[in-house]
Amino acid sequence: MDVPSGACSSFSPFAQQQSRRSPSPHEIPWSPDPREPEAEAADEHLIPEHAPAPPPARLPSTTLPLPDLQDGPAAAGQRLSRPATPSGTTTGPALEAVAGFQPSFGSGGGSKHWFAVPRCRALPDRATRLGLAAAAAAAEAPASEAPEVLSRAHYDAGVSVVVSKAGGKFQVEVHSDHPRPELVLHWAINDWKPPPEGVRPGGTVSAGDQAVQSRFEGGHTVRIAFPEAECPSKMVFVLKEGETWTNNGGSDFIAYLKPPGIEGKQSLAGSPLSWHGSAVSDVLGKVIEAESTASHWSLFNRFILALQLLDAADTAGPDGMAFVMTWLRLSTMRQLDWYRNSNYQSKDIAHVQKTLAQAMANKAATAKDPQCRLFARMCLAGLPRGGGDGDAIRHGILNVMRQNGIKEGHRPGIDEKFLEQWHQKLHTNTTPEDVLICEAYIAALHSGYMDDFWRFLWEWGGVSRERMASMNHPITATPLHLPHLIGPMQHYLWILKTTHSGADLDVCMEMAKGHMDGDLSWVIFDILANRNEWWVPGKIVEARHRLKQYWQREGAPRDVLLLDIALDNYFRLCVERTDKGAMSGDDLLELVALVLNNATVASESEELAQCYRLWERVKGEPRWSPQWALLAMAAADNTALCLEHYMDGIASLVQPHAERFAAACSNQVDPKYVANFGEEVVRGQPVFMLSVLLRFLDPMLRSTAGVGSWQVVSQAVAEGEVRVMDDLEGVQGQHFETPLVVVAERLTGNEDIPQASASAQGGQAGTGAVELTWTVFAGTVPFGIVAVLTSSATDVLSHIAIRARSQGVLLATCFDPAQLDAIRGLEGQHVEAGVTATGEVAAQVVERKEANSLYTGGGAAAAPAMRLAKPTSVRAGSNGANGAGTAPWVVGEGEFQEGVVGGKSRNLAQLKAKLPDWISAPSSVALPFGTFERALQDPINREVAAAVAAAAEELSAVPKGGGVPGALAHIRDLVRHKLKAPQGCLDAVLKAAEAAGLSRPDPDQLWAAICRVWASKWNDRAWLSRRAQGVPEGDLFMAVLLQQVVPADYAFVLHTADPVTGEHGEVHGELVVGMGEALVGNFPGRALSFTAGAGSDGNGGGGARVASLPSKREGLFVPGGLPTLIARSDSNGEDLEAFAGAGLYDSVPLVPLCHVAVDYGGERLVWDGAFRDKLLGSVAKLGREVEAAFGGQPQDIEGVYSGDKYYVVQSRPQIIRKQ
Repeated sequence: MDVPSGACSSFSPFAQQQSRRSPSPHEIPWSPDPREPEAEAADEHLIPEHAPAPPPARLPSTTLPLPDLQDGPAAAGQRLSRPATPSGTTTGPALEAVAGFQPSFGSGGGSKHWFAVPRCRALPDRATRLGLAAAAAAAEAPASEAPEVLSRAHYDAGVSVVVSKAGGKFQVEVHSDHPRPELVLHWAINDWKPPPEGVRPGGTVSAGDQAVQSRFEGGHTVRIAFPEAECPSKMVFVLKEGETWTNNGGSDFIAYLKPPGIEGKQSLAGSPLSWHGSAVSDVLGKVIEAESTASHWSLFNRFILALQLLDAADTAGPDGMAFVMTWLRLSTMRQLDWYRNSNYQSKDIAHVQKTLAQAMANKAATAKDPQCRLFARMCLAGLPRGGGDGDAIRHGILNVMRQNGIKEGHRPGIDEKFLEQWHQKLHTNTTPEDVLICEAYIAALHSGYMDDFWRFLWEWGGVSRERMASMNHPITATPLHLPHLIGPMQHYLWILKTTHSGADLDVCMEMAKGHMDGDLSWVIFDILANRNEWWVPGKIVEARHRLKQYWQREGAPRDVLLLDIALDNYFRLCVERTDKGAMSGDDLLELVALVLNNATVASESEELAQCYRLWERVKGEPRWSPQWALLAMAAADNTALCLEHYMDGIASLVQPHAERFAAACSNQVDPKYVANFGEEVVRGQPVFMLSVLLRFLDPMLRSTAGVGSWQVVSQAVAEGEVRVMDDLEGVQGQHFETPLVVVAERLTGNEDIPQASASAQGGQAGTGAVELTWTVFAGTVPFGIVAVLTSSATDVLSHIAIRARSQGVLLATCFDPAQLDAIRGLEGQHVEAGVTATGEVAAQVVERKEANSLYTGGGAAAAPAMRLAKPTSVRAGSNGANGAGTAPWVVGEGEFQEGVVGGKSRNLAQLKAKLPDWISAPSSVALPFGTFERALQDPINREVAAAVAAAAEELSAVPKGGGVPGALAHIRDLVRHKLKAPQGCLDAVLKAAEAAGLSRPDPDQLWAAICRVWASKWNDRAWLSRRAQGVPEGDLFMAVLLQQVVPADYAFVLHTADPVTGEHGEVHGELVVGMGEALVGNFPGRALSFTAGAGSDGNGGGGARVASLPSKREGLFVPGGLPTLIARSDSNGEDLEAFAGAGLYDSVPLVPLCHVAVDYGGERLVWDGAFRDKLLGSVAKLGREVEAAFGGQPQDIEGVYSGDKYYVVQSRPQIIRKQ
């Protein structure tokens, strides 16, 4: 079947899918001419020879005087709803549902429509005018602070607007292009409310009760400054010159200052939604109300409203632009009505589409926020280009019918009902669907079987017969086979495409070719002429990099950016249709780098750019050795994490907005479509193909590196029912009556592993240590989670890994999706899971054990009951309940004794005296046990103490398996935000810190950090873990270790015995870029993992063996490297035998750490082998020194490398569970 090229087309949502700084739009009054002479002249010479001749000359725009605001209805400050209309014309019904303005919309019958049409056209001298205005704003700012220019705009009314911020004030400057002595600014704030007296320029007079009027100084400028505390969301104005009023094409001029939303509607009438206080509430409320309640509504009305709210959305930031993108995408996918009792002429929608597309192109090129630029680009990808000759759409179909003998009206001819019905739609409701209708019609004419028309509509664009029949002007007739119409319809298709096509590759190139250099134009035409050749993807990327300079220019024609979007989409198509399974590893490697290179053009992601630079370095190394494969695996892991972060950022912004539309417009929006809206949006991005390529590359790299599909973090034999979960956070505190082998989609490191409650009598409390007796009762079957299998990379020395080994839970990561899927497929069945001799995890279905069988597997069911010894200082009554309050608020390192502070502080003090000179430990002081209880008893905290006691009573009443009680969060909030420092407490701590040589902290930050540590006693995981172990609440006491923060270049954790098997002899370590929380908190990605024997000394002897290179996306760093402190938890219930409390309680830096994306492309830990060997050797040697200081007992050590020096920040006995 001969189907024309490009038939599956421009209209397809997939062909229309798919960023830089914001001048506010330049705007012009509405003109009957839908094509502005200057802007559209470029289009006309680009129309191919087969396109229709240009339309006859049209009348110029008409300037209409508006009534004096003081004489007419607007004299009281009412907004102008529309310009006056010529005699004999009518206007359609206003959109009453949209608060704050009333654009008018056509109602058919050939009426003339007048409405606000914001315009984004660059004028030759615009940059000069805006530069002068910005310079004037700078001159007004204090010399000590350069103003931050928030937005700039020029309007065809002959004025420029600059909004800036400096010296605690927002300033709006309205500047006339030339002296106009009679020019007056008629203005107000927000939705036409009079401004405060104090901000009005001299000579300002009231104009009714809702607006004021200010004269332009010297006929040139009005400057208005708002103190930041009193600054409104926006300033609105129109211009008055003599008796002539000028507005912004039927609506107000608006200068946005603060993000909109403060005055937003609290909720929609009859809607369960509420977005009061949302940064986009103004925008969202108006749009949702119009979409859900307007009686006269169409694509035309939607585009006008989008134009009017675009600046507000951009001012609101990424959330605002994400909302607009969600709204327009739901429209593109026909989830929102296109036809609802509203008619318009083709030239009108052509002009509106063009103006909206140009406005989006400007936002995509120049918006201040990178994500705003990205969302504007995504909006444009789904919009029609507009422009062209809108009248030719209406007249063109008539000409086709008349010139080819088709009956039309009373004219005799072939009675072709399909064309008559389509003609009626084109006359009053033309939309981008007409491109699809035309393409399907041409294809059916080619096939000769006219029922194909309906099939093509559905297959190419998802348009059904029912939808065609439901339009304002229904199309129900099947076309007749009239093959002589193929030529005229192909000609007419071009007319439709010049107005309605979005990112159609051929149309965009025709329209954009005059806006680039000749060589680039030749390159792109060469791509189009050879579009199926193997070399095309690489040439597309080269062309897009060259094209970027043209679409990033302020005021660049929309067609240039639409061409870039079309090239981006075609690049994705080329990658998608490549047979990845047949590609070699080298070819996959090159394609990964090419996809990343393509993404750097417009993804607005510095992280993806870093990934591209990393892959370029990986490609340049000698390939396919085990060492190189480890490097490539780390690059692949890091790239996947950066891609996930990028995609999640998009999805998290758009999904909530889609759900709002689904709730408010339930009669239009399909909830099934909305359920996966965010995922569908991100999968539509061309860079999504990266995830597919990495899946094909990963097994090749693993095979070369000799790395299996599993990483066993905690080894055990586990038996239980397979259950699939998204994560473990959702089951915290739950009680399971059967043992479970859990397949978790992800682990964050913040969760605990739910286990059985205490089933044994525990122990005797001494003066610090706890003697535990583990008992497994015969005749019991374990319950709780006995195994966790996941695809999330898990650091072997992270807190969650340590807890898993302490509980005897099998914890393993699977890197082969097929293997993990096979275990998922066993959901609901009883299996035995364990580690094979080759290091893989195997699971097989077994018979469920009866209640009288003895369990010998994972220890989650054998959790002991235990008592914690009460600290001596608390027993003595000096610091706790009933105490006299005579104990010190703070102790120095010399007083770090058992029963006064926890093991963390004691070990550090003991270690400091035994370390060799080349290893340091930071200075510290501590708030001893009982300090919190003493502070709570102080009269200043009487109300807080009563509230804490009441909430603790609630906790004691929570049944086992009752989940996470709300009282925990309540206590945390009380301690964090309500607890006050008793008299003398902070002074004592500050004095002790100074004496110990610690940097002087801010007292408020210090107290806040201390309180957060105390509050962490009631962390969800901590409380659940104590309850599972049978620890009474009154047994747990919390000291706080105040320690100088060492700003780490690298942080490491060492176990001086094998963390999985417990065997002694080698140091096992993991190391990350930046501070250690990224490691112990199991941030996504892998740490550098290594083992080192006794001969490793940091001088090249007995080198460390690297098992994995670092791939974590984020590193944590001290802001500016400035001195600061950290408040560390130091309870009497951590790091005990069989109860690894690591990570249950908080350590809080006084100044929050900065999260920075690690650039591994320039990281010497990755690329400098000699440096890495020396560093790892020295770290291993440090581990042996620390172990020796504690008499050879295996140690769990945390440390940092900073400025060529090594530090130990914590050491504790390594918890080893015999397998």
